[in-house]
Amino acid sequence: MEKKEKKNKIPKALLIVGGAALTVAGFIIVPPLYNKLTNKAVKKASSTDDIDFDNLGPEIVQKDASKEDDE
Repeated sequence: MEKKEKKNKIPKALLIVGGAALTVAGFIIVPPLYNKLTNKAVKKASSTDDIDFDNLGPEIVQKDASKEDDE
């Protein structure tokens, strides 16, 4: 009977320690790593290599006559 109790206590202890380790990893290690990787992905996705800044000029927008009447 004592052998069964010892066998059952060891896996329970491992589950508790493993759960604590996963909790610590989830709250301390993962968020900074996630932020770092997402920042790199956003910077890569919003690259300005394909924009030709030499040909950009001022954009002329016509005023709407109805908006002037409202003010």
